[in-house]
Amino acid sequence: SMANVSGGSPRLWVHCFAAYLLTAIVGRELLVEYEAYNNIRHRYLLSKEPHLRTVLVTNIPRHLRTPEKIKTYFKHVYPEAVKSVTMCQNLIKLEYLVSKRTATLAQIEQELLILCRREKQKLVGETKLQKIGSCFWLENIGLLDGKQERLAKLYNKLERLNNEIEFEQKRRLGVMKKLNSMEAGKGHTDIDYILASPYLHAQPQNQKGRDEASGESDMSKYLPPNVGAPRNPDGSVRASVKGSSKVGYPLSGGQLGTVSEHAVSSSEPVQDSPLKGVPDSDTVLRDEDSQNNDKKLRPFRKAKQAIKRYGRLNRDVNFLGRPEAESEDHVYTAFGEMPIFPHKKKNHIEDHTNEVCDKAFIVMRTFTASTIAIQSMHSSRPGSMLVEVAPEPRDILWNNVYVSKGAKRTRGYLGDLLILLIIAFYIVPVVLVSLLVSESALVSSSPRLAQLDQASAFFSSAIAMVQPICLVLIQQILPPLFIQISKAEGHVAFSEVQMRAFSRYFLFQVVNVFFVTIVGTSIFDTVAIIIENPESAFEMLGNQLPRMSSFFITYVTMKTGVGLGVEMVRTLSLVQASLRFILFPNSTLRAQRSVRIGMRAIDDPGWFPFHKILAQDMLVVVISVVFAVVAPIVLLPCALFCLFSRIIWTHHHLYVYESCFETGGQFWPKIFRRFVFGLIIAQATITGQFILKEARHEAYATMALMFLTYFFLRSTRARYDASSSTLPLEVATVMDI
Repeated sequence: SMANVSGGSPRLWVHCFAAYLLTAIVGRELLVEYEAYNNIRHRYLLSKEPHLRTVLVTNIPRHLRTPEKIKTYFKHVYPEAVKSVTMCQNLIKLEYLVSKRTATLAQIEQELLILCRREKQKLVGETKLQKIGSCFWLENIGLLDGKQERLAKLYNKLERLNNEIEFEQKRRLGVMKKLNSMEAGKGHTDIDYILASPYLHAQPQNQKGRDEASGESDMSKYLPPNVGAPRNPDGSVRASVKGSSKVGYPLSGGQLGTVSEHAVSSSEPVQDSPLKGVPDSDTVLRDEDSQNNDKKLRPFRKAKQAIKRYGRLNRDVNFLGRPEAESEDHVYTAFGEMPIFPHKKKNHIEDHTNEVCDKAFIVMRTFTASTIAIQSMHSSRPGSMLVEVAPEPRDILWNNVYVSKGAKRTRGYLGDLLILLIIAFYIVPVVLVSLLVSESALVSSSPRLAQLDQASAFFSSAIAMVQPICLVLIQQILPPLFIQISKAEGHVAFSEVQMRAFSRYFLFQVVNVFFVTIVGTSIFDTVAIIIENPESAFEMLGNQLPRMSSFFITYVTMKTGVGLGVEMVRTLSLVQASLRFILFPNSTLRAQRSVRIGMRAIDDPGWFPFHKILAQDMLVVVISVVFAVVAPIVLLPCALFCLFSRIIWTHHHLYVYESCFETGGQFWPKIFRRFVFGLIIAQATITGQFILKEARHEAYATMALMFLTYFFLRSTRARYDASSSTLPLEVATVMDI
């Protein structure tokens, strides 16, 4: 190792060359894997699953938050390409009622189970101890309600909840119908609202009469051009019928209308030339210029006319131009007449945005349309109408659909702050555990434990294991905590939640397991030293890290033998099943399949904890890369860990764990960045070794290697991230042929 080479020796160039060789080998393998990931990602996107043609629209403007408005908007922008539109509604009250009904059903099932077991005990006979231990004698003396009274109350509650759920469902239907019939208030002049309204068939009768009197047909109104329609060399839409003078345009509802050649020409009559015969050249040039100017200004003129015409339509006036009177809207149910909006009556869409969310799922008919929608900007307002790939239905966290963009951003800042506090002050519970349950603290706190510690080696080793077990339990609490923090931030997809938790748990392990173990002091002391002398960071790594090779060999060996062994026999699942059997003896089938206090049944392994396993395995990868040049002996236990991990996790993925989402390999870019992070830490460690051994030229060479590694990271991400995130447009076009 480098520790055996004297300072200033030319042999240090061998280690410098080894660092370059290690970087080249790892970089080449990462490029090969990234190329394989890119191909696998494209194959996944070409699997023709329905959710791959579905996009999620977020931060929808308030004046467009109705199903019909958002549907018409996308049908105008993508004619004949929209299959269905689903607007996310505010169903908090309905979900609450359904959860209460489910809990009531569980109570009824529990009462029936206990009643059946009670009747069975009467037939078999029960001992006096069982009679005293049971609470049925309290029912006999009247202190508790009897089984019949309890079941009657539960059935009455169930019937009441069924009626309330039916009531709320009908109210929701009435609310959405009423919202579809409303118009916008302040946003009625926005261009996106004009695209979201079927104004072609909703013009007033007086305006229609004026249009007919002026000779302008209904088809002469401004219509959005067809996306992907055949066009002439000048950019205009080609005629839909060969030899015809009509041009095809999409109407609202996906139908195709035509505009006659006379309709698209100038509305002013053509004047005869004042000269009989051939006109002069100036007249010809003037006529050509005027015709060219008319052709250039005609689309803008018609667009302005359409906007002005629609501005007259969305005023709050009736047919005669008088203000419309407010009318009370009701839904008639089995309980009588029910108001749709129980609060103050309002007439604009913006006044009822609490009834819907700012998100919608849109299913496209073609891959081309969904690809264009994902890669396009749909609104002139910054941050509005954002379109992204929709997650799978099983991957969606429906409770987070209600979280707006601003709330998600604020929650993200609070979540990052909380994670930083956990990472920085993790030393506090570790010190408390060391003070309270260390071997010396336990022996000194109890004379009986001191006698057992001196009398038996078995008890002595058992007492010594209390402190590491407590530390392991603290670390086991962190991954579920990070998951809950990521969920509270408002991410819609559970896969995105796991990615966030993976990044944070990896950061926690690198800081508190890797760096703190190497340096031997707290985070604050280490940061203070580095701020005072930045060069000391390299010296600290180069001086302390090679000495910790034996510790990390033991650490990786324990993870291989104990960690993977516990996972292979599913020890944690057995413990959870035993605790469930003890704590919940009278469990129905519904209760047996549910998760109680975070514990699952023995035959319900649940989803694979990517955030936890990947973070722990990536820490081993970082250890192996860092010590590959400094102390190559560490590579042996790391190689054994990777071998057994591949076997065990492959088996568990195929036969044990359930798949709760499919992202098409989106975890790989994060894993790639952690690989490069390990390379940079290894290069910094070698640089510190060179500085300590006064090999300045070798240190400068490894510093240059660090910059080259960072450039490799940036260039690889710029090359592959964009092409692997969405389906290329050329591939999507071929898929639709």
